[in-house]
Amino acid sequence: MAVPEGGSSPAAASTVAVGGRVLLFGKHRATVRYLGPVEGQAGQWVGIEYDDPSAGGKHDGSHAGRRYFCAAHPTGGSLVKLPKFLEVADLGRSLAAAVQERYGSGSEDSSSGAAGGGSGEACARTRQQEQQGQQQVFLPTLGSRKIAVELVAPAAGPAAAARRQSAGGKGMAAALVAHRVSSVGNAEDLRSTLPSLTELDLSDNLIASWAFVAELAGALPELHTVNLSGNRLALPGLAGGAGEAQDRPGLGSSCSSSAGGGSGGSNIPSSLVPPPGGSLVGLRCLVLNGCGVTWAQAVAVGRQLPNLRELHLCGNGLASLPLPAEVLQSAEGGAAGLQAASAGEAGGEQAVGTFGQPASSPMAALLAAAFPQLELMDLDGNELSSWAELAPLGALPALRSLLLSGNRLAAVEYTGGFASLRSLLLGGCRLHSWASVDQLDRFPALEEARLSDNPLTAAAPSSARYQCIARVSRLTTLNASVVSAAERWDAEVNYLRQVTDELAAAGADEAARAAVLAANPRFAALTKRYGELTPAAPKAAAGTALASSTAQLTICRGGKEVQKKLPVSLTVGKLKLVLERLLRVKAAQQALLLVPPADSGSQPEDITDDDCKELRYYDACDGCRLEVSTSDPAARAAALAAAKAAAAAAHAARMEQHEKQIQQFRAVEQRLMA
Repeated sequence: MAVPEGGSSPAAASTVAVGGRVLLFGKHRATVRYLGPVEGQAGQWVGIEYDDPSAGGKHDGSHAGRRYFCAAHPTGGSLVKLPKFLEVADLGRSLAAAVQERYGSGSEDSSSGAAGGGSGEACARTRQQEQQGQQQVFLPTLGSRKIAVELVAPAAGPAAAARRQSAGGKGMAAALVAHRVSSVGNAEDLRSTLPSLTELDLSDNLIASWAFVAELAGALPELHTVNLSGNRLALPGLAGGAGEAQDRPGLGSSCSSSAGGGSGGSNIPSSLVPPPGGSLVGLRCLVLNGCGVTWAQAVAVGRQLPNLRELHLCGNGLASLPLPAEVLQSAEGGAAGLQAASAGEAGGEQAVGTFGQPASSPMAALLAAAFPQLELMDLDGNELSSWAELAPLGALPALRSLLLSGNRLAAVEYTGGFASLRSLLLGGCRLHSWASVDQLDRFPALEEARLSDNPLTAAAPSSARYQCIARVSRLTTLNASVVSAAERWDAEVNYLRQVTDELAAAGADEAARAAVLAANPRFAALTKRYGELTPAAPKAAAGTALASSTAQLTICRGGKEVQKKLPVSLTVGKLKLVLERLLRVKAAQQALLLVPPADSGSQPEDITDDDCKELRYYDACDGCRLEVSTSDPAARAAALAAAKAAAAAAHAARMEQHEKQIQQFRAVEQRLMA
C-alpha cells in the first residue's frame, strides 16, 4: 500500500489490517472494517466500527450513497483518514510484552516499547491512563458483573507470579484485563515468565481472531481456562467462510456483500480455522461474555474444543439459538442413516431421543457432537424469550448446570431430555405462572434452582419460597439457600393444606375440582405421603363472625396494646408486614412472641423465624397475645424464658387451686358420709 502522508511511519501504517482491533483515544475499542480509497476523497481511508456506537460513530458503513462496510448499529461506523487514524489509534501489543511488564522482572520502561503499533502519542496516552486506572480497578466476573478491588503492588519477578495460585490450588492464574493485548508474541518468553499458567483473564483487550486462541494454547500447554470477555474477535462459522451478514444480527440485505472488497467478516474463512483438537484439546473453560457471539459461532467453537466443560456466553444479545439450514440439512443425511440402523436394532421401532425428537435428529446429533463433555452452559443476560429455543439443549449428554438469569423467559415447558441437569438458574426472568414451577419437577435430576426476582416470586417472597419447595420434589437448594428437611416438611404440609382448602371450596363442582388438581400436580403424591388433611371450616354466612377462620389477638408493643382480628391463614411473613404498617417497626427488625390464653395450658412460642408458617399452625385463637419487640437474640431468649416461666407459674397456681378444691370436696363428702 502507499505510504500515507502526514508523517506517520510506514511501519505503523503496515500493521493496520481489516479485521484488526484498535483502541482509539485511549478508551474506545473498535474494529477495522475497511481500508482503501473513498470516492471523491484523496488518500487512504480507514473504516472503523465502534464497540460502543455512542463513542463517535456516524453511519452504518455507507457514505454518499456507497457502502464500504457493514456496521451492526446504524451509527456504529465511521470513516477516518489513515494519517489521522494513526495519530489516535493504539494497535495493541503482544501478550508476552504485557506479561513481562506485569509479572516479569524487567522495568516498565524496557517493556513499554514492545507495543504492537500506533503512534507514540497514542501509546503514551494509553500507558498514562493505565497508570491512573490502577487507582481504581474492577474485577469482571463470569456473569459480566464488575467488583471493585483494592490493588496491592506485587513484588517483581516470576516468584511473585508463582504466588498467584489458581482457584484449584494447582498451577497459576494471571489477569491482564484491558492491557491492549492484540497478539501472542514470543512463546518462550511467556513460558519462562509464567511456567505453569492454567487460568488466564484477557477481558477487554484487542484480540481480533480465534487464531489467537489456538496460538495461545500452543504456547501455554497447561492452560485450561481463558476469559476473552469484551473482545469482538472473529470466530469460526458453521457454514465455513460465510460473510458477516449471515452471522451478525441486525444487518440488512444491503450488507450481504461489501463495496470495494474492504469489509471484514465476523467469521474466519474455513481455510484459516485450526483443525479440531491439536493445541486446543486442553481448554476446558471458555468465557465469551459480551463478545457479540452468535449461537452458530458458539457451536462452531464447541467443535474446536473437544474437552470443553464450561462455556460462558453472557450478554451477547442472543434472542434465539438458530443454526444455518444448510448445516442442519447436511447433518440430516448422516442422522437418517443412524436412525435407520437404530430402528433396525430395536426391531423396527423408532428410537426416541433426549428432547422428544428422534435420537438421531439433526439438531440433537449436531449439539451432542459439538459439546460432548459440556457440563455448564451460561446464557445469563441475553434476550431469550421462548423455552422452545432452549429445549434442544436437552440433547447435551453431560450438561449439569444451565444459567439463564436475566433473560426474557415467561414460561418453562419441559419436553424431555436434560437427563444430567442438576442446576437451573432463572433469576430475573419474567416467569408469572406456577405452571412453570410445576414443570421444574419434571426435570429428572434437578436439585438446584434460582427463581428470585420474577413476577411470580417478587410479590410475596416468603410464601413463594414454600410454594416452590413444595412443588419441586427433589429441590435441595433454592435461591442459593439450602432447603432443610424441616423446611421441606413445613412447606409441603402448608401447601397440602392450601390445596385441601381449595378442593373443599370447590365442593361438588367436578369441573372446579379438576381445575384445582390440574393446577397442583403434586397433590396426589403429597396426600399419599402425609395423608388426607381436614379442610378448614367453611366460611360462615354473610354478616356472621368467622369464628373458626379468624383470631382476635392483643398486639403488645411496649406499653401500647391493640386489638386486631386476623385470619388464621395469615403467614408470619405477611403478619410482619401488617405489624410494620401498624407499629412502624421494620419487618426485618421484629421479634414476635405468641402467648396463648392463660387458661389454655399451652406454652408461649417465638415465631419470629417462621415466615412461611400460618398462624393456625401455632393454634392462634381469640385471647392470644402477640408481643412485638425489636430483634435481639439475647432479649428474645430472655423474653421467651420469662413468658414460659410466667406460664408455668400460672399453671402451677391453677393446679394448686384445683388441688384445694378437690380437698374441700373430699372434706364435704366425708362429713356427709358420717
